[in-house]
Parts: sequence; C-alpha cells; structure tokens
Amino acid sequence: MNEILTPEMKELIAKLGELVKADNRCHAIEAAIDEYEHCDELNSLIAEYNAQQNVLADAYGKSDVSDELRETVKNRIDELYDAVTTHPVYTAYLEAKQAFDELTNEIFAELQFVITGSRPCSHNCSSCHSDCGHQH
Repeated sequence: MNEILTPEMKELIAKLGELVKADNRCHAIEAAIDEYEHCDELNSLIAEYNAQQNVLADAYGKSDVSDELRETVKNRIDELYDAVTTHPVYTAYLEAKQAFDELTNEIFAELQFVITGSRPCSHNCSSCHSDCGHQH
C-alpha cells in the first residue's frame, strides 16, 4: 500500500499530537472518560435504562401487555434518563467532551484555513464575519 503522508507530514502531525496531548482539555477528557467508565452508580443507571428500553420495545410488540405496564416502564425510563443526564460524572464528561471537541474542531478549521485560505463558518456566518462567500 502506498504511503499517502510524507515523512515530514507525519513528523508535524506527531508534534501537533504531542501539543494536544499536553493540553489541559486532553487531560480533562481522559480523566472524565476514566471516571465515567469506572462509576458503578452511573453504569448501573445506564444498564437499567437500556434494559427498560428493551422491555418497552418488547411490550409494544405484544398485544397482551397492558397500557398501564407500558406507561409504568415509560415513567421509569424517564426517571432513569433524568438520573443519568444530571449525574455529576455524566455532566463532567459532557463538559470535558465539549471543551475537547472545541479544541479539535478549531485545529481542523485552522488546518483547512492554512490549506485553502478560507475559514469554515457556521450557518449564520457569525464566525466568519460574513466573509465566507455565502449569500447573505
């Protein structure tokens, strides 16, 4: 298989990777993922949520299941969803992921700018100050 990247490109990418790995946002997402994966309480909530989703799907496939039982399962799913999405470990993970995603998105945008000379913008063009070529 032919190499696509030159050795120089690989070297520069490795240096960029080292800078990203040294960034606090990278450390934060790694720590948040580790905590998320090892939080027994959160993982139990997620496992029950998934199991209840399966129960509800099965209940809809059977005509002999009462609407009351379906509603009970739906209510439990809603409770579990709220418990998961408000759990401190989950919210810390989301915050760290958002910060890390912003970093990597900015890296990709800067690379695109260096290559093409133009910056990507959002649909409302607020990031490019209307200098993106979109019809306004």
